Order: sequence, then C-alpha cells, then structure tokens
Amino acid sequence: MMETNSTSNSDRQMPGQELPDVFSESQSAYFNLLAIFNERCDMLRNQESVDFNPVMEAVVKIVSILKRDDRMLLGLANAPYSYISHHTGANLSEMIVISGVNVMIYSLKISYEFGVTDNHLLYVGIAGLCNNIGLLDAEAGSDNQEKLESLRKTEEYEVSAKKYIKKIKIDNFHTESIEFLNTLAKSEKNMLSKTSLQESMYQYAIIIHLCSEFVRLTHKGSFGEVMTPIDAMKKIRGEMNSFFNQDIVKLFFNKLSIYPLGSFVKLSSGETAKIVGINENFIMRPLIFIVIDSEGREKLPPVKINLREKPNIYIKHAVINEELTERFINLF
Repeated sequence: MMETNSTSNSDRQMPGQELPDVFSESQSAYFNLLAIFNERCDMLRNQESVDFNPVMEAVVKIVSILKRDDRMLLGLANAPYSYISHHTGANLSEMIVISGVNVMIYSLKISYEFGVTDNHLLYVGIAGLCNNIGLLDAEAGSDNQEKLESLRKTEEYEVSAKKYIKKIKIDNFHTESIEFLNTLAKSEKNMLSKTSLQESMYQYAIIIHLCSEFVRLTHKGSFGEVMTPIDAMKKIRGEMNSFFNQDIVKLFFNKLSIYPLGSFVKLSSGETAKIVGINENFIMRPLIFIVIDSEGREKLPPVKINLREKPNIYIKHAVINEELTERFINLF
C-alpha cells in the first residue's frame, strides 16, 4: 500500500528545480480551453449563432505550446477525467468537453509530427475539439452515457452535429470543412482506407478517428471499464491496422506510444514509475521517473532512468491511478 505524503507533488517540484514556465503555461492553456469550450457549448444549445473566436484563440495557444514542449499537455490529456473535473471545479461534459479537448491535443500532436501545415492544424484542432458535438441535444436530456456512446454512430447524431457546426462563427474560417471532417471521422474504416496521403482531408479524418478511439478507450466515463493505454493500442492496431494508411498508424503508435507521456507503470523491480519520455522505435523502453519504491514508499527524490540503458529492468504492466496523477502531475 502506498504511503501518503502531506505535500502534493502537484504543488511542489523536484528538489532544487522550479516548475518550468511552459508547464504552468500548459496547465493554464488546457484548463482555459476547457472553460471556454464548455461555455460555448452551452451557448450553442440556446443561440442561433455563436462566436467561436475565443475558442480559436485558445486552440492557437495550445498549438504554440505543443510545438515547444508537449509533455504537460499530453500528460493532462492522459489524466483521468475525475482528476480534470476536480481541478476545474465545474460540471463539465466528459464526452463532449473533456474528451473533445483531449482528442484535439492528440490529433494536433500527430498532425504536427506528420508535417501538417499551420493553417491546416487549426482545422484539425477545431474538428477534434468538436468531435462529439452532435451529442449536445441528447446529453441535455440524458445522463445515460452508454446510450450517448451508441448515438454517436447514428444518422441522428450526424444531423445534430451539422446543426451545431453551422452555428459556429470564426473569422476567416471555412466552417463547412469542420462539418466535412466531423462526418469523415465518424465514417466506416473501409471508407477511410480508400484514400492516399495526398488526400489531406481524409488523412486528417483518419488521425482524428484514431485519437478519438484512443481517448474513448483509455478514459472512464460514467459507464464501462477503462483500458490501459497498451491494451487500447492493441485493440486499435487489431481493428484498424489493415484498413488505414500504414504510415499514419505507425506514426500514431510511435508518437503517442503504448506507454504515453504522463502515464504510470509497474516495473519488474516492483517499483512504480511515471513515463516522461519516449524512445521512438523502442516504445517498450521509455524514459521514466521512479516515484514509488518496491515497498510502496514515495521515492525522494524521484529517480530518472532511460530503460534503453537498463536492459535488466522492464515494464510489467500499466497502472491507472488518480492519486498518482494528482501527486506527480508536474514531474517530467
């Protein structure tokens, strides 16, 4: 059993180090976008036209941070919904708002690494953010998350999504492209498989689809069991590897990894560690910080190890633990 510590690692840093400005900036940008998007979703339900320029400004900020240092944003996107809800202090929709921000972050990460141009990144970002916007009508009158999940695959969802996207107003922005991307990302896999890398809209839709599936499988809502990232990756690979462009699938696995940044694992030594870096093409051997020793005590200070250089230590399994996220959110 892990021993508790009266001081949370979310409020303190590594000994002798200050929290990097980009980490504080990342947290501020992430929670700011949650608040703004949540507010605009409420407005979409009640107004015929909604100014989404503040949302776009927040997305531009996220893109800027991802290009400089993506670790904290990816860590927050991997955090349990309960952690995010606790720190916002607001009643946020898990399937529309929190999931939308997370899908957006993962989609932007993959798209940027894939070489998508800056102006197209913003379309990917808004489309990822609005990935489940068609649930706005249904969610207002239902707390049955399983029913909402099923609704995402229906024609009724598509009609609702188009209605709300038409309400979105962004300066110098072609919102019809968001409607097209939103529809494509929900399409059958065999439809998306007919495309090449040159067909950019389909390429972006594939990325959003993969990231949406990853977020859905690895984050527990109000029903079902959450999957560990490695199990989610295996499921995605098994279901999609024969359909989607192999370059995109490979990039998805190499950049997000089966042990994503910010996630926790149990080591063969009995210790618990946080993933703080990914060795591409060696995704089973990431960079880690050991945070809990084999006796369940907090490691002070945490010990950083590159598993590529420690062949005698290996990852036994992933760990999903909200307390660990809370205590070590700033550790990278």
